[in-house]
Amino acid sequence: MRNKINISLLLISFSLFLYQVCLLRVFSIADYYHFAFMIVSISLLGFGISGSFLYFFIGKLKNPDLILLIFSFGFSVSIITSFLVSNFIPFDSFKIAWEIKQIFYLAIYYIFLVLPFFFGGSFIGYTFYRQEKPGLTYFYNLIGSAAGAIIAIFIMQLMGKDGAIYISTAVGLIATVILIKKKYLKTFAALLSIFVVLATSAIVFQPWIMDIRMSPYKSLPTYLRFPDSRVIYSKENSYARLDVIESPSIKSAPGISLQYQKIPPPQHGITIDGDNLSAITRIENDVAELEFMEFLPTSIFFTAKPTPEEVLVIEPGGGMDVAGALYFGGENIYVSQNSSLMVDVLKNGLSEYNGNIYNDKKVEVFEVSSRNFSKITDRKFDLIIISLSDSFHPISAGAYSLNENYLYTVESISDLMAILKEDGVLAVTRWVQFPPSENLKALSTLYESLDYLQIGEIPKKVFAYRSWFTCTTLFKKDGFAENEIYSLKEEVKKLNFDIVYYNGSRQDEANIYNILEEPYFYNYYKEIIEGSNSSREVFYKNYYFNIYPARDDRPYFFNFFRFGQIPDIIKYFGKSTQPFGGGGYLILMVTLIVSIILSLFFILLPLCIKKINISIRRDFKYIIYFFCLGFGFFFIELPFIQKFILVLGKPAYAFSVVLFSIMLSAGVGSFISSRFKVDLRWVVGVIVAYVVLFIFTFGFVGDFIISKVLWQRFLYSILLIIPLGFVMGIPFPSAIAKAKQKRKEIVPWLWAINGCTSVVGSIAAVIISIHFGFFAVIGMAALIYIAALVTYRYF
Repeated sequence: MRNKINISLLLISFSLFLYQVCLLRVFSIADYYHFAFMIVSISLLGFGISGSFLYFFIGKLKNPDLILLIFSFGFSVSIITSFLVSNFIPFDSFKIAWEIKQIFYLAIYYIFLVLPFFFGGSFIGYTFYRQEKPGLTYFYNLIGSAAGAIIAIFIMQLMGKDGAIYISTAVGLIATVILIKKKYLKTFAALLSIFVVLATSAIVFQPWIMDIRMSPYKSLPTYLRFPDSRVIYSKENSYARLDVIESPSIKSAPGISLQYQKIPPPQHGITIDGDNLSAITRIENDVAELEFMEFLPTSIFFTAKPTPEEVLVIEPGGGMDVAGALYFGGENIYVSQNSSLMVDVLKNGLSEYNGNIYNDKKVEVFEVSSRNFSKITDRKFDLIIISLSDSFHPISAGAYSLNENYLYTVESISDLMAILKEDGVLAVTRWVQFPPSENLKALSTLYESLDYLQIGEIPKKVFAYRSWFTCTTLFKKDGFAENEIYSLKEEVKKLNFDIVYYNGSRQDEANIYNILEEPYFYNYYKEIIEGSNSSREVFYKNYYFNIYPARDDRPYFFNFFRFGQIPDIIKYFGKSTQPFGGGGYLILMVTLIVSIILSLFFILLPLCIKKINISIRRDFKYIIYFFCLGFGFFFIELPFIQKFILVLGKPAYAFSVVLFSIMLSAGVGSFISSRFKVDLRWVVGVIVAYVVLFIFTFGFVGDFIISKVLWQRFLYSILLIIPLGFVMGIPFPSAIAKAKQKRKEIVPWLWAINGCTSVVGSIAAVIISIHFGFFAVIGMAALIYIAALVTYRYF
């Protein structure tokens, strides 16, 4: 029986972490962000509640075989049940700013998603309680968990998120079947049969129940509300879902001149995870028929750099900028597109519709991020285009304010400068928001990069212009000559675009065609480009939006929130959309509050009811120690997930690899500490030294890893994380063992305190990183571990 229990433990551990990674995809599709911090928080909350539950009822659980069956079966049923129920809860993060009831929905959402982790955690905890050889039990738990975290990538690659949910459920049912004894055979055979029949019938006859309820504000549901709109192609892999929409309402030509009086060619729309619709333009014969290209803001690129030999197009979405490069005579066009789904549909699925441009002999496509491409290419480019492939999103929504974006950072722009020819041009286009935001942040990031590279005479190298809906900044490495400035001005004037900036530009040249109350763009561009370092800093500091340059350590390009906006957030709460991106930040704060309340209610309250004899004065050292461990551990794990998105290119990859590495190595460290005496001073010393080394060398190490192929990036990332994970697994079991010797009766409290701080710490880590950076959070973790060591000395 012991072997059967261990095998079931392995299967349930595998299923738990497969489902945890799957939730990352569910959140990405349902909302605007992958919410890795919420997934970690939910799983920890479930485990914490299961611990309190077991402690409270452990004396009343008299039949271990039956209890394990109930936990196992409950886990299996709760996976698909919690997904379905939570999918129908009308929680909408977009509305959280003006509908107070969304906070209630979020709490209910949390509770239902916690269920699988509660049942799984109860099974694991009860197994540890009953087994005579905890070392072997821990081994099965460790192997199953690590395998689930990493194999999730391959399962979702083949079967998508639905397949991951089905397999998680099926594996849990198999674990249940393994445990069934003869006397429970009829009962559980009937329960299993009923569940399998009901679930299968529902999925077969009502397959729509597995469709993720997307935010109605995303591009896909928005366009499908138009008459005669339909999805004509859909595909999913481990990190994205792609949909192609056929709709007469799709007419996308961002910022096109109002001088163009004709109807553009028909278009299909393409979305990733239901959002950021990008147009695929129909080309019947040749790109020469795309006359409307001459009226787009992108046409000015080819005035700045006529007939370029080497063109790099970064993240072109549906390929409009690739078609434009061909139309204007680009000789060799390189495309950096970090989505195999997107590349496949444009090269194969819809190649005839878009004129087969991705298979053109002049076009070479690389399925990597621009960060990876800039490290591996040996070419220099005449023109680099950072495409405007994402949809327009009002800042008030704050929809993307939590997203890590490693394209628009100082380091990213610096990488692109390294592959730009001496007379090359870099073009960055962003949506016009009012008051100006995206464009100013893009400009401040560009300026900071140039300053870092010690590129002088910046005013002579910038030319910016504005259409009615977009604003473009051109940077020429050797500067724009007077005749080039003249040509650009004439072309801008011909298309009725507004000049924003060039060296020597005058206020009366700006704000002529697309008139604003004041020439805001001209004034602000001039302030950033021509101001001194001190005046620029004052401008950034006093501007209502956060327009400080984005960096790899804080890659939140779309985060415009500032603490000074809190009075306005409070003022408008429940009345309107949150101004200035506060809505996205508000999700973090509400999630933090909800997690604290649920942790106190479900984890600490049962122990208060139990009236365990704990004294704040006498047990202060234990409380502080386990408080520190909860925060310290996740102040490393969460920033690591976010940092390794840069290295691995996808949130799903980073989540799986970091979970796998830390879980595996921390488990081994925990196991070793139970067998051998380990000096905690050395352990904390290694953690601190490793953290310091990581902070000061990750820039170089990260650049090295980014330049490798995907499987090597996986391997190097795992090898980089494992040593730190190993020593992080030692402080907790070491202290539990010591506490048991002196204050055994308060051990449940120590578990609960660690559980609560872990839940809260996983969210607090993200909040702090937004304002102070990932390295600041990781550095704080080192200080927290030192504080834990100081209290440990008094055990």
